[in-house]
Amino acid sequence: MIAIRVDTRCGLGHFMRMKWLAKALIEQQQQVIMLVDEHTVPVRFYHDVDIELIEVPQQPDAVSDAQFALDMLAQRGDKVSGWVVDGYGFDVQWETHIRQSGVPLLAMDDLAREHVADLVVDAKWQGSQTTLRYDGKLAGHSQTLLGPDYCILAPEYHNPEAQVRDGGLLFSLGGGGDWRVPAKWIARLLDAPPEGLETTEIQVVIGPKATSTEQLHILAAQHPRLTLIEQATSLAPYYQRCGLFVGALGTSLYELAATQTPALSFSLAVNQDSALADLEALGHYLHIPDLLAQDTHKVIELIATLYHERKRVHQLCTKAVIRVDGLGAQRIASALLNGTGAGLTELRDVIEQPQISWTLANNLRLTAVTDAHINRYLSARNRSDNAWRMTITDRINEVDHYRWWFRQTRDSFVLLQDEEPLLYVWHQCTTIDGQAYLFGGWFAASDAVNFVHAQLILQWQLTHTAEVYPDAIWVAVINKQNRFVNLLNERAGFVALADNEPGHDAARRLFPNASPTDFNFVGKYPPRTNCE
Repeated sequence: MIAIRVDTRCGLGHFMRMKWLAKALIEQQQQVIMLVDEHTVPVRFYHDVDIELIEVPQQPDAVSDAQFALDMLAQRGDKVSGWVVDGYGFDVQWETHIRQSGVPLLAMDDLAREHVADLVVDAKWQGSQTTLRYDGKLAGHSQTLLGPDYCILAPEYHNPEAQVRDGGLLFSLGGGGDWRVPAKWIARLLDAPPEGLETTEIQVVIGPKATSTEQLHILAAQHPRLTLIEQATSLAPYYQRCGLFVGALGTSLYELAATQTPALSFSLAVNQDSALADLEALGHYLHIPDLLAQDTHKVIELIATLYHERKRVHQLCTKAVIRVDGLGAQRIASALLNGTGAGLTELRDVIEQPQISWTLANNLRLTAVTDAHINRYLSARNRSDNAWRMTITDRINEVDHYRWWFRQTRDSFVLLQDEEPLLYVWHQCTTIDGQAYLFGGWFAASDAVNFVHAQLILQWQLTHTAEVYPDAIWVAVINKQNRFVNLLNERAGFVALADNEPGHDAARRLFPNASPTDFNFVGKYPPRTNCE
């Protein structure tokens, strides 16, 4: 018999993943008993799996909880061959007490806490740091199973069928969450929908421990295109159909990855915070931890923009270098029963569409920027050594950046040094009073950028745009304190624009935040000036 102790007071997320682990163990001819907290798990959440539940009264401390569990099973005459524990309240003292029974113990975690369990499972991905998460935190006998290969999902997430994404917007906070702020977003989407979302279906998943849901029920009674989903035991069909998911990033991260669902997420707890690069490895690019604190009007605009561009967002999902296949429960069950050693999730190769690129030097390659650069582009733009040179020096937040990204029409390129971003360069052509004007810029993505790199990229840009836009006039504004770029542009043939020149007026219109007191207005004229 396998005994599972799971925390069910903080929500049912831990219970559900232990339910699916129990199912995998049962498929291996194991009997499973689960110890849960009193009055916390409705029958509908486990009636379809052959497990027995024992309710544990609240205990004064972790050791007392462990002793109660041991005593209860001893009184019943149950012979336990393995223990599994899942919950933040079950610490090293709990594990130590259980291990004194001489039975192997598996501990689930996602916070990199200390353990003495025989096997520690953590599905969180932190790139190259994943293998280091438990350094100095484990007993000498402890082994680990690390990364999304070991995330536990419902069986239907294994090889889900692709469906037409006509299900509109899907909102979820997981098993709990406070709905006050998201309810305001949903009310705005219903009462004053942005253009194109007037008839879009909205579905809201309300977990069993959700709070502040009164407004949602009022809205559902008023608006037939709002559907409240309560008592759902699986969200897989909703993920597969929705055009865009908006919600808290917990277990949903792996469910979204398995179904390749376009998503905008935020955090409700510290364990939902992850580095963007780690989320991108799973194909999830749009995560704003503090989205609940952002301006409602901007959030609504962002949701509308992402919904309109859901095909592009879905393409980002396909860039995942880690595939979530829904077999985590089976892998963990096998390790527990067979004493398998340590395991680590591996990256997979992603076949990219061939792109035009330019080799500027032996280890320098220039290529077009794709949506996969959405976060690195912002990170580079917000570097302190870039911001002071800009006409807008304030830090740009993620909401504004994501809204802008899917609407902008500039041509952007990235200079790679040994395949790592070195700098970004961009330009755009527009017509003012019948004349084509080019404007653009560049900004560093690395401390390694120097004058030679900037000179190379400017030479390439001027040559490239002369071929693509032969009749356009280049205009630019350069911070007067930026001697580096002023010298660079002077060498490239840019000259000062007089107040009465058309190019000067165009520059003022294109860079309205640039003051002549702080910026030089310069231009570069082609041999011909007729707009194509």
